[in-house]
This record gives sequence, structure tokens and C-alpha cells, in this order.
Amino acid sequence: HDHAPPGGGPADFRLGFPHGLQGRSAEGARLYAVNCVPCHGDKGDGRGPRAFFILPKPRDFTLPASRASLNRPHLFEGIAKGIVGSEMPAWETVLSPQEIADLSEYVLRSFIRPGAHP
Repeated sequence: HDHAPPGGGPADFRLGFPHGLQGRSAEGARLYAVNCVPCHGDKGDGRGPRAFFILPKPRDFTLPASRASLNRPHLFEGIAKGIVGSEMPAWETVLSPQEIADLSEYVLRSFIRPGAHP
């Protein structure tokens, strides 16, 4: 499932977060540094210090396939629920929905759509 409305593709960046949440990229940067860098790396390339020990490897957000398929709802769900078959945990047990939206917005703006302000 790609969280796209009829006529929109998976990377439709007009799509928002669930429950009307608005992501705050600056807050997300702090959360990313503390929680995500060990696996996804500070550049979002999946080369964090723990990545060597993880199979399958953490997602590289900078790859064209990631950029073509990830949008706000998809990121929110993946962070909240985790990714089955990977070491990506369900962060909804630790982070609030607002924090997940903040983190998702940071990932979107920093790695998936760098320089753009969707």
C-alpha cells in the first residue's frame, strides 16, 4: 500500500500526516540524531555505526527508489509500526504521534526531498 489518493503516486508530497498532525523538521532533527543515526546514519544513507551488524541493512533514504516511494503517511506508518522482517522497531511505543510526525518530516525534508519544501 502506497498511501496515495486516486491519481496520485506513492511519492505524492501533498499528502499530510494522520490526524491532521503537522511535522516540525527542527524537532525531528533532534529525534533523528538520538534514535536513528545509529542505524540509518547521519546522512540518511543507511550507514550508521550499527548498520554493519544488521541484516537486512537499514533503509538508505537517499536512493532513487526511496525518494520515489516514500511520502509523509508512509514514513509515519513505518516509524510508528516498524517494518516486519527488519530490525526497524515500532516507535509508537516510545514516541508520541507528534514526535513521529516531526521525525518523518525531518527525514522527508533532509533525505527524500532535500532542498524542497513540500
